[in-house]
Amino acid sequence: MKRLRCKYTKGEEVKFISHLDLLRVMQRALRRADIKVALTQGFNPHPRISFGPALIVGATTEGDYMDIDLEEDISPEEFKRKMNEVLPAGIKITEVFEVDIKDSLSSRIKEADYLLEVFLKKQMEDLGEAVKRFLTQDAIEIEKDTKKGKKLIDLKSYLEEFYLIDTNKEKAKFYVKMKLGEGAPNPLHLLKAFDEYLGNAFNLEYYRIHRKNIFLE
Repeated sequence: MKRLRCKYTKGEEVKFISHLDLLRVMQRALRRADIKVALTQGFNPHPRISFGPALIVGATTEGDYMDIDLEEDISPEEFKRKMNEVLPAGIKITEVFEVDIKDSLSSRIKEADYLLEVFLKKQMEDLGEAVKRFLTQDAIEIEKDTKKGKKLIDLKSYLEEFYLIDTNKEKAKFYVKMKLGEGAPNPLHLLKAFDEYLGNAFNLEYYRIHRKNIFLE
């Protein structure tokens, strides 16, 4: 058995498919490419595929990761070629490398960076300075849904970088880098918190979240 770590894109064409749908797409591609994937043990075995943190529906990425355990000795280059021949438009594997079978993807993932675009309800002067003031707060508490119900967390403790890239009368574009991990907030939490700080300046029915890269340890 061998483990391949794959970096892949999820583009505009497929941004509204769920994480579960993405798993099904990969399983179908493996079958169509005739790649022998390893199966889990037990009564209902399924392919041994492990993803990094799920994107929210509607977001795109150019740098997400998944691990796939295989029963055949296929090179990373051959695996990449065969998968890209059968994957749908919008999903493409860009990098593949072998890792130790005990190397857990979840233990390697530390943070990710994003581009955020949001439409404005009103023209905002000095929006970049507002970001800086927003970050001077001792804490940025938000309410997050968890398996055990709603929980207050400090969003600021997950923020690595946050700044304005560009703005005009219609929309604003931001860069953000955030820590990842179980229970971590996502960029939409940040947009909502910043919008509340600004006094409802964003039209949050129209936003774009693009994950540029997940950073591995």
